[in-house]
Amino acid sequence: MSNHSSPKRKPSKSLFITITSLYLGTFLVALDTTIINTALPAITTSFHALNNLAWYGSAYLLTLTALQPTFGKLYKIVNVKPLYLGCIILFEVGSIICATARSSLIFIIGRAIAGCGAAGLMQGSFAIVTKTVRLSQRPFYFGLFVSAFGVSIGVGPVLGGMLADRGMWRWCFWINLPLGAMVFMLVLACLKSMGVDGKADRSVCGIMQFLYRLDIGGSILLVASVSCLFMAMQWGGQSLPWGSPIVIGLVISSAVLFAFFLILEWAMGDDASVPFPVLQERSIASGGVYLFFFAMPNFSYSVFVPMFFQAVKSFSAQRSGAELLFLAMTQILSVVVVGALVSKLGYYTPFITAGTALGVVGSGLITQLNASTPHFLWATYFVICGIGTGSAINLPYTAVSAVLKEKDMVIGNAVLQFSFQLGGAISLCISQTLFLHRLTSNTKWELPDVSTSAIMDAGANGLLSLIEAPAELYMLKAAYMDAIQIVFIFLLVASGFAFLASFGFEHKNVKQIEKKQKKAQGSDHCDNGSALHKA
Repeated sequence: MSNHSSPKRKPSKSLFITITSLYLGTFLVALDTTIINTALPAITTSFHALNNLAWYGSAYLLTLTALQPTFGKLYKIVNVKPLYLGCIILFEVGSIICATARSSLIFIIGRAIAGCGAAGLMQGSFAIVTKTVRLSQRPFYFGLFVSAFGVSIGVGPVLGGMLADRGMWRWCFWINLPLGAMVFMLVLACLKSMGVDGKADRSVCGIMQFLYRLDIGGSILLVASVSCLFMAMQWGGQSLPWGSPIVIGLVISSAVLFAFFLILEWAMGDDASVPFPVLQERSIASGGVYLFFFAMPNFSYSVFVPMFFQAVKSFSAQRSGAELLFLAMTQILSVVVVGALVSKLGYYTPFITAGTALGVVGSGLITQLNASTPHFLWATYFVICGIGTGSAINLPYTAVSAVLKEKDMVIGNAVLQFSFQLGGAISLCISQTLFLHRLTSNTKWELPDVSTSAIMDAGANGLLSLIEAPAELYMLKAAYMDAIQIVFIFLLVASGFAFLASFGFEHKNVKQIEKKQKKAQGSDHCDNGSALHKA
């Protein structure tokens, strides 16, 4: 039997309903990720906690990142449909906590719970597409799901900015309830009608064997390792010096826990959440490194570009979201067009390398933004960056389908998603550290009469309420711009590392691989028929 078994093709109507349901589920996660970005300055002002800015994103990304392998394993050994529906409910619970939070800590806890549900929704989409769509068509459908994030970049920041401008930032989370209910009902009806809720692995018997196969120990070690890393990066250089015993201890603990995680995964063999044979595949290893660096600008731009427009250009939150459309719309177009081209041509590696190279150019141009940059220039910068990132962002998941056996594809997607989300989360922590360190040092030098704590409490969109004198306001905006530019330079460097990692992907053609699979399956059928005839 061939190593790559082809999924059964569904009738076009059933496939359309499946993809529509999953697209809406992915859009639910994507909207929650992007709608908050332009509202973050208002949220920091509301809670008087600019120093918690990174945690508002990182708490969400912590659980979303660390639980990717766990959900990848879950989708192999339990019923797909109940698990997917449960993730929607968990996501909604987190949204309610965020919408009703009265303190920064409770808000962060709500973001973490929402991230748990989002991790399951992301893995569910990849798992179901792998079961229902043939190999050569997956680049298009994977691209379609990624385009949901592009659409949300166009809708989310504008909507979030509009709500924030009206003092209604909590509705950024209340809005998830009706949308989530609609997705829940569609998935409940549609997936049942198409029978996608069968067990992925019927060999699991008994609760103890189930827990063993789920690799609970590995999940705990991975969550603990990532948590220690996030705390070290959140506190280092801000509330504690980098040389502090606490920060050093957290970094060492993270490394030790991750080492124990790898040892456990090696010992568990094929039952591990991340089997070593999967990690040893060249395209998976390269894809993990690539997506780790590729995610950094993608995540941090969504926070610091709106901050540039609101703090430096004095735009409203709604206007800053509208300016992101130049990045979002070109990214959407590139994702869909390149996904269709790869489905037709079969080759994906050239698009990864070329798209990343163009993204590096766009990142370099973005470092040139300043208070006097004209509109047409920053729009051009965003278009170039959007075309580049949109051309490459979903194709590493196509590489998973090209190099792994069918049974390992969910795990492969989970590994890449883990790397992508980890890179984004670390990027937010590093970006905040660089930003706050430069901002505080600049303001202490330029505005010694204004306390650093007052600047933190005011937030990015509270500068006018903090300082009225034009000369001092100009210096404060200049301090913000200088701090944001440091972040943009860091993101340019990360883009460069992603470009270097793009050369690690194997040059394969998904159409040729699919033909080989069909030929191998045909040979198997012939061999089985001959054996039966002889018997």
